[in-house]
Amino acid sequence: MAYSSRTGKRPDELASKSSHSFIINDEEVRSFLENCEYPKSEEEVELDKSLVIKVQYPDENPIEHIIAMDGGYATIPVKKTFPSSLITFFQFGEIFLNTEDLNNISEMPFISRESMSALKDLERSKLILPTKNVSYNSNITLTHSVRRTIYEYFRKKGDEKNNLLSTTYWLIFNLFDQPVDSFNITTCPYCEEKNQNILRANFNSEYTTNCPECNGILYLTDCFRLHEVIDDELGAGGILGYLVNLIEQINIIHTIKYIKETQPKLLDKFFFIKDGPLAFFGQTANMHKHVRKLCNYLFSNHNLFLAGLEKSGAFVEHADEIKNLLEPGEALLLNNKHIYTYILPGPSDNPEPYAHTSYYSSKIIFKSRDERVYVITLPVENENIVLNPQKTDFKNLDTILWNIEKLRCDMYDNSIVPVALANKLISLSSHPSSSILEKFAKKHTK
Repeated sequence: MAYSSRTGKRPDELASKSSHSFIINDEEVRSFLENCEYPKSEEEVELDKSLVIKVQYPDENPIEHIIAMDGGYATIPVKKTFPSSLITFFQFGEIFLNTEDLNNISEMPFISRESMSALKDLERSKLILPTKNVSYNSNITLTHSVRRTIYEYFRKKGDEKNNLLSTTYWLIFNLFDQPVDSFNITTCPYCEEKNQNILRANFNSEYTTNCPECNGILYLTDCFRLHEVIDDELGAGGILGYLVNLIEQINIIHTIKYIKETQPKLLDKFFFIKDGPLAFFGQTANMHKHVRKLCNYLFSNHNLFLAGLEKSGAFVEHADEIKNLLEPGEALLLNNKHIYTYILPGPSDNPEPYAHTSYYSSKIIFKSRDERVYVITLPVENENIVLNPQKTDFKNLDTILWNIEKLRCDMYDNSIVPVALANKLISLSSHPSSSILEKFAKKHTK
């Protein structure tokens, strides 16, 4: 670890320009690299033809509205004399599009500013999170500051009777179908008592209750377990990615809940798109069980068009590598054997379903008729489907793939309009966004 100058009067310590030679010339390092296995190239991949399906494009498109969700964040120092004190600015955007407007614009030789304004309707929300060496609103520790901040964001997002807290309550207690009476909190953030059942009846109108052991105040948002991985000294940097992914999906569920309770027939006409896979990661992974129950309920009693679109990572790289093995209009259903043989390390006969502790979906590689390649996750009934996926396991598959094809965007490789627009309108760049936010935060810091 190099020295850095706090005052700017002395230069930062620079790394050695020659120490890499000790690594390069080490036989043990060379031997290690030679014994590593890597993802397979196109020549080494043989597709299981039973997993390749031909898309049956519908005659009519039932989708009239598209909602895409994306989020981004930037972490910045807030005090010049204490550069280790960090806060994080989050911004989330839910973009609403009409398919009729998209169809009209696709026929235009040039897209005017007025056309783009008519196309996009964006709802933004913001969250500021103490991240390291910062406390909030008289909360003594960083952990409790983060807990309080997340709780307040969920309480304020939406109106008083229909906010993200009410949606989370509706989700974890299964109020959409057959309600359950309690949920298990793995660790109390105060006394650290483990595996306590928290009763639904004990929550007050503010969605707080008390720990049965120590009587400490528990927020409904403690069900996400993020407090378990915050270190009061090292900070909360480890939860930022988990939190973005969580809030994106809770916002989608919030919209689905509203439509279901007001005009449930409209669920036949809405297509929800998330940037990234349909899954929960890290400490929030337990939420995937609740969302799977919700998806199964909606498929049985109403309808649901929901997809996660991946833009980067091992699966996207693999899709690009094997794109010539698929014909236009074909999709590859990924099973355990394919994933662990060609993409991820692990035995190809692994009996454990891929990502069974975090995904409520399964992955597909889709090659559109204009030869763009997408990695898509769609909700599935249970975790074992990835062992032997069939086309019938993916509800509304043909309609969803057709709409993704129609939403093509030339701004980025294999991108689609809603996700590209949402990302462009809410992402926080390193420059100038982070620099401006840093100056703003320092100006308002005591």
